[in-house]
Amino acid sequence: MTKTTILAIFMIVLVLGMTMKETQGLEDCHEYYTETGICEHNQCAAQCSSKRNGTGRCVVGTKSCLCSYNCKF
Repeated sequence: MTKTTILAIFMIVLVLGMTMKETQGLEDCHEYYTETGICEHNQCAAQCSSKRNGTGRCVVGTKSCLCSYNCKF
């Protein structure tokens, strides 16, 4: 019983440590692009990818494209 508990705690600490290492130093930035008409997903994604190497998504009900990208290179 104690071996199992110790092993489980060790595995949880290991997984949390690996997760923290991956996310440390990453900072997301956002930029809005205003379209002339209704925002089209493919155009929004392509524009964001080419300008900032990020992912673009249309804001529902608006003409805006939200581009999310990594600030630190």
